[in-house]
Amino acid sequence: MQDLWNMRTATFDAASGSSVEDCIQEAIDFSKENGCHKYGEQGTLVSFEFNDVTVSVRSDSNPELIYRDWSRAINDYIDKNVGPYPNPVLTDEEKENDARIKAENEQHRQQWQAEYQAQADAKRNATEAKLADAPEMEIADQEIWENYKSKNQGDYGHGIITYAERWARLMQVEMAAGKKLEDIADTTSYEADIDGISGYMYSAAVHTLVTNWKHGDRLRKWYNEQYGVDENTEGTVNPAIIIGTD
Repeated sequence: MQDLWNMRTATFDAASGSSVEDCIQEAIDFSKENGCHKYGEQGTLVSFEFNDVTVSVRSDSNPELIYRDWSRAINDYIDKNVGPYPNPVLTDEEKENDARIKAENEQHRQQWQAEYQAQADAKRNATEAKLADAPEMEIADQEIWENYKSKNQGDYGHGIITYAERWARLMQVEMAAGKKLEDIADTTSYEADIDGISGYMYSAAVHTLVTNWKHGDRLRKWYNEQYGVDENTEGTVNPAIIIGTD
């Protein structure tokens, strides 16, 4: 944490990657080290925000109770302000309220999961129906392609290749219907993603098609243009290293 301590109160910025338990303990330690002698046995009131919950502690706060109520706040059992002295024992009314909200949250989660799965299934079915009679990916060089696939037999590499092939076939369907690659590359990339790819996998799939697909050079120009890179630039841009400027 970075301390911005000011008189009887202090505010911390939780360091990226820190756990809430670490932040709680560090805030308590800060209160002990900087406030006890000046402001009494309870020390400085130290506050920080973690996942939209404001946590306040003093030198004698119980870290386990603070964490308990932070967890309750994260789950909307209580409001988003916790500490410095939570009740040691929850009342029956608090327990009943927590249980009720937990049940409601679980119901909402299950409903959301069902809706998400229904949408994912519908998307998969639509994509597979579109590909049912679609031709295979048009390979630029079959020998190079077979060698490329043989070197990427792991789950991750196989996932990239499977997605790339599916995307290429969908683009071929649209181009056979008279559409331009540049106009359908983006929408078909979304259609092809029925397994949930990462941003890196998408970039790797682009590279796969650029180097192995019959229309790879057109895809390269389209892809690079999305990042403001001249179409004559060799290779494909790595979006991870693009830094925006005003």
